[in-house]
Amino acid sequence: MKVLHIDSSIRGERSVSKELSAFFMHSLQSRFGELPVDYLDLSVNTPSHPSALFVQGNYTLAEDRTPEMEAALEESEALVDRLHQADIYVIGMPMYNFSVPSNVKVFIDNIVRINRTFRKQDNHYEGLLKNKKVYIISSRGADFNDGHMLANGMDQLQPYLEKVFGFLGLDNLTFINVSPTQFSGQEARIQAIENARVRISHIVQTI
Repeated sequence: MKVLHIDSSIRGERSVSKELSAFFMHSLQSRFGELPVDYLDLSVNTPSHPSALFVQGNYTLAEDRTPEMEAALEESEALVDRLHQADIYVIGMPMYNFSVPSNVKVFIDNIVRINRTFRKQDNHYEGLLKNKKVYIISSRGADFNDGHMLANGMDQLQPYLEKVFGFLGLDNLTFINVSPTQFSGQEARIQAIENARVRISHIVQTI
């Protein structure tokens, strides 16, 4: 069982999502022993934005690509390989402005690849990242627990990830949403983090 551990917060050691993704990994290793882990910090190693040449190469058969197309796709190919090679994804992800961080969006733009992570047959699309488990630890500064923010459609992160990951075949998603972490005082922040730790501990026991 190989784990792809992804962080995306720009807050470094002050990051709640990074702290809790590390706790998830520690809990996982405590249960299963030393597992092979591939770590990617998108705030440090942010993928390049796709270019026109990237798009052209993506929709050109591999055997017909020019060396320039191959070079434009090289970074994306490596990311897609990492996704295929892992069995479990553990993703630490803060909510920024009600959605995913920009480094996560550019990561997604690099991995949504025809005939690599999805394919089209007639009018049917099939995701190619199958039999993976995905755990997303999402920290939110505001309090989403009372339902008011959710009722007003302010959470654009979870619905987006459910759709785009589902399109790639990643339909076994577990969200650990942590709030409030910033705008409701220190006591509420501490309780939110503790609640997340308890939930993570329970989740790991079911893997």
